[in-house]
Amino acid sequence: MSHEPIRRFVIACRFGVAMLGGSSMPMTAPVFAQSPSPPAAVNNWADLRATLASCWSVPPNTSGSQIAFLFGISKNGELRGAPLVTARRLEGDQEARKHYEESARDAVSRCFPIPVTPSFGAILGESPIRLRFVNTPPTAAYQINGNITIFAPP
Repeated sequence: MSHEPIRRFVIACRFGVAMLGGSSMPMTAPVFAQSPSPPAAVNNWADLRATLASCWSVPPNTSGSQIAFLFGISKNGELRGAPLVTARRLEGDQEARKHYEESARDAVSRCFPIPVTPSFGAILGESPIRLRFVNTPPTAAYQINGNITIFAPP
């Protein structure tokens, strides 16, 4: 009896896991605001998350707040149009809620344009970005390509 069909099946399964669960759909450790030293030129999704995290300062008295944006980035690392707020849950008094939304909008404005490599720029030009700024205790979050969650530091 030949083991060739079994060997091919195992190789196919490993390839499938690498394609589906490997680098494209990792469940990663949380990315925190003010992460140290973003890369000089963004070359992948992890670099983009680190760069965005370095731009956000979390205002005080906003625990429990979240805001989500949808936007595009050009192949040159520039925003394509104004970011659209797709969801928000703002906690605290009126002033704290105002500062939270302003700090998230300022982070996006401050970060762009970002330097990107030509190869990653080609990917960005085709990918919508869904960015969440979250001031809740960190949890595992799917960081799948353009789905980016930035947590406030603990």
